[in-house]
Amino acid sequence: MRFFREQRYPALACLILGLGIGFLSGYSSGKVGVENAIKQSLQPINESGTSYKFVRPLLAYRTPEATLFGEYISLKADLQARADKTKSTGASRVSIYFRDLDAAQWIGIDQQDSYYPASLLKVPTMIAYYKEAEVNPSILRETLSYDPRIMPSESFSAPSVLVPSNLYSVKDLIRSMIIDSDNGATFTLLSRINPNFLHAVYVALGIPDPGDNSADYQISARTYGLFFRVLYNASYLSPDYSEQALKLLSQTTFTEGLVAGVPEGTQVAHKYGEHILSENGLAKGVELSDCGIIYYPAHPYLLCVMTSAASESSAQGIIADISRIAYTAVSEHYAATTSK
Repeated sequence: MRFFREQRYPALACLILGLGIGFLSGYSSGKVGVENAIKQSLQPINESGTSYKFVRPLLAYRTPEATLFGEYISLKADLQARADKTKSTGASRVSIYFRDLDAAQWIGIDQQDSYYPASLLKVPTMIAYYKEAEVNPSILRETLSYDPRIMPSESFSAPSVLVPSNLYSVKDLIRSMIIDSDNGATFTLLSRINPNFLHAVYVALGIPDPGDNSADYQISARTYGLFFRVLYNASYLSPDYSEQALKLLSQTTFTEGLVAGVPEGTQVAHKYGEHILSENGLAKGVELSDCGIIYYPAHPYLLCVMTSAASESSAQGIIADISRIAYTAVSEHYAATTSK
């Protein structure tokens, strides 16, 4: 299975055609042209921070919410209903960003609300290393020694399976960081990373860089989804490294969120993040997020769910329910489409 999208823009062409047809039927008087409607609805996301003089690399497109076109209206209603029940299931809030990657249409529930990303930031760290590897492939063969003293002192930090003083290749550390979410591998990689490549990832996508303030950094579900969109489109990394990144993400061992809501055997390339909420040194809740691409047959979609709940188990249940609702809607949508 290929994890990145090789033909990037046929869905965009369909969207433009749909905009044109819908606009013409709704504005037959011709006072506003189709070109203006398309211009207002589609906004390119070009790579920033480059020194190119003759090209403007296109990373993705911002498109209007799918309810404008009558698609996925019922899914948004179902997701809103589930979000409204969060307080009765032990959650204080939930944010959802869903995007049909082939149809270039999305819906969201409080998708601009911000959360602590925690381990979600391991994805841009991986992207930064692969970007450097495009220039210097030998970086992945470099070996680094694990020193547990680089680990943060917080008591809730998950222990690392790395052995102190042992040497590990950068390639293997990236695998551990993504597949097992190993914090020892993560902080070892961060201790060596070229900050210019990591900063460039955020700059290129127009996302604020957490820098040295990662403990206070927050991000929204819609904004975070852009990391997965550029991997799927292979529009920031090369196709080979985009494929490699999504393949690792498809092997993530966390299965209590998005994965729990789809049929067994469904390919899911995703990353989760957990942040303990505390007050006066005492834990009072958790923020749990799970974001990634669900490879529904021939129609992959992006789903990012961020929650704030009283317990990890209640947050996991909410994410699994939302994933189940989304998968059912996509199945019904494309089943109806193919039967016509």
